[in-house]
Amino acid sequence: MSPLATVYFDGKSSLRHEVGLLIGGGKVKLVGRDIELEYSARKVRVAPRLGNTPRWLYLPGGGACVVADNDAVDRFTRERPFTRLLNRLEARPAYAVAAIALVAGLLWLLIDRGLPPAVEYIAERIPRGAETALGEQTLDALSEDWFRPSALPRARQGALRQEFDDLAKSAGDTGPLRLEFRASPIGANAFALPSGIIVVTDDLVKLARNDQQVLAVLAHEIGHVRYRHTMRRLLQSSATALIIAAVTGDIASTTSLAASAPALLLQTRYSRDYEREADRFAIDLLQRTGIGAQHFAAILARLEGKHRGSGFVPTFLSSHPPTAEREALARAGSGVSAEEEAENQFGDAVAQLDGTRSRPPLALIEPEQKEIAELLEKRDFAGLERALDSRRLAFESDPKAAGPLENAFRGFERIPRSSLPMLDEWVKASPSSYNARVARGAFWLSRGVEERGQDFYSETSKRSLASMEVFFDSSLAELERSLTLSGKPYLSRRYMMTIMLYTGSRREFEENYLEALKLAPGNVGTRLAYMRGLEPRWGGSYRKMETYVAESRAALGAADARRLEARIPAYRGFESKQAKDFDKALGYFDAAIALDPDPRALCERAGVLGEMKRYKEGFGDVGRALAKARYDRYCMDMAVWFAARVDDPPEVIRVMSMVIEVDSASDSAYARRGWEYQRTGTVDLAFPDYLAAAKLGNAWAQTQVGKLYWSGVGVRRDPEEALAWLEKADKQGEPNAKASLAEARKALGRPSQ
Repeated sequence: MSPLATVYFDGKSSLRHEVGLLIGGGKVKLVGRDIELEYSARKVRVAPRLGNTPRWLYLPGGGACVVADNDAVDRFTRERPFTRLLNRLEARPAYAVAAIALVAGLLWLLIDRGLPPAVEYIAERIPRGAETALGEQTLDALSEDWFRPSALPRARQGALRQEFDDLAKSAGDTGPLRLEFRASPIGANAFALPSGIIVVTDDLVKLARNDQQVLAVLAHEIGHVRYRHTMRRLLQSSATALIIAAVTGDIASTTSLAASAPALLLQTRYSRDYEREADRFAIDLLQRTGIGAQHFAAILARLEGKHRGSGFVPTFLSSHPPTAEREALARAGSGVSAEEEAENQFGDAVAQLDGTRSRPPLALIEPEQKEIAELLEKRDFAGLERALDSRRLAFESDPKAAGPLENAFRGFERIPRSSLPMLDEWVKASPSSYNARVARGAFWLSRGVEERGQDFYSETSKRSLASMEVFFDSSLAELERSLTLSGKPYLSRRYMMTIMLYTGSRREFEENYLEALKLAPGNVGTRLAYMRGLEPRWGGSYRKMETYVAESRAALGAADARRLEARIPAYRGFESKQAKDFDKALGYFDAAIALDPDPRALCERAGVLGEMKRYKEGFGDVGRALAKARYDRYCMDMAVWFAARVDDPPEVIRVMSMVIEVDSASDSAYARRGWEYQRTGTVDLAFPDYLAAAKLGNAWAQTQVGKLYWSGVGVRRDPEEALAWLEKADKQGEPNAKASLAEARKALGRPSQ
């Protein structure tokens, strides 16, 4: 065999040597000037062939040579049994694919089955000191890019820390635990660092409806600390990266692992088993401490509802099992089903409702609302669904039909308390009914607004605010559930806007406004509701109101744009009225009503006219307002007040009749209308009104009833009834009753008591 021309490198210097290469008899021999080397062919490593590029032969001792004749090298390598086998396998694509699959499978088995027990073994033996250092460094690193100091009041943080400490004491052997609050763009979230530091964001605290829901999240995170899930996950992620780098040969990339630890911890997705283990720990801890696992289910539902459709899912929800499964697990652990929890919550609200000062609901006089209320009273839930679905379908086809949809559901805001059992039955019969959930949400919302009253926040009692919160919580629970039951939950968003406005949840007010606006962009009702939130008393400003009006003009017709614009002078009038600058207030209200004769603005102007003793004009305003807004309690109260100060019996009778039709519990309206009937000589019409007012407890009307029974004018004479009513009036201190009662007793021969 003739020698092959070869370039030889001795591995000690960069000199190249031109030599001849002889291959045969199991030997490789190099022959050249001053060089004669011989090696066993088995100890020579041959580089794989890559096209026609020269081949490298790596020799024992560190030397190497480069051969241009690839065919000769191929003949040499094929003489080796193992190499011949590899050549045959490489020539068959199916074998190559199988080999790749085998390597991938073995790699998966190593990572999925081999790493977890190894990581668990290592994690349990890492010193707490090292873990603490990692946690502190990670928190510092995250604070540079992701965290800002918490904006929660110190008192709020302190209260939650105290509750957290009490919870941690019941958690058993978890090592040291520390709660940290941070503001962050990652939204409502919480996670545990390896050292036992648990970070909770301001947004999560604000999202929770009560402290128990916050503690439920913290119990879950304590579970992660207890089982060292974060350290185990960090070790597993790092080990996986190292294995892949070794297989691919990208060893240089592993140098960035330590530097990326903070980001890795922030994005950690626990395994399904880790999550379930932490869930079970939390449920057990919540039950043992008396908090109740149902609060864990509730906050999971709130988190999912909050982030649905946002494109961002917090790490607290990002891993399996799905939220529905975790919620079911929590409810099973608490022994309270979703419906039972709802019933308990409503039971609490009912108990609260029974002790409130709220007035009886107004009567339904609008035909569609009356029809829906009658269907509810009959428990005709199928009929209710048909009636309400027709309005919803009309809205979903044309957003301009939002008005009829709102009007149909408004009846649930005005139904009496006795309707609550029917609403509960409807929800129980159809728990996935959007209509039923929103109806019950509207019922509780109206009770909360009524309990809040019209006073300024600083002038509203803590008891009223607490009652409002109970009702709003009940309403919000229904509305949040309803979001998943309709593709266009417009009403849910509108009602939630109201709740967030009253509770001061500005960010959630904005979010619900934007969602409602997407569903009905040209609806002026949504924009008017948002405009209210821009008023200075709700934290807005006139500049914001003016800017918003300008931005909204393109989306509204001329009349609707004027309605929106009118809210600016109307609010200026309100502020001037509060400052008792009645001349200026009147000018503002005149300007507002010129733009839009809104009933509320008319009643507000009437209040100013009353202060200026222009009673006839003020009474005219409230009469016009009630013709448009029959359910405005403020306007009705103003109407009764003015009726006692004007001399126009026919008009007073007309306006009082409008009040009585809606508010059958207005004893003052009955008494005033009765007096006007009596003044016009129709005592037979006056007596029924006096009697109605008397039964409602009006002392002056009781005196009138007593007098008419005694005289027999307008009613059959009945001295005993006369005496009974006069005594009732006298007990209330009615001055006009005392003399009449004394005369009646003397005439009947009965001594004074």
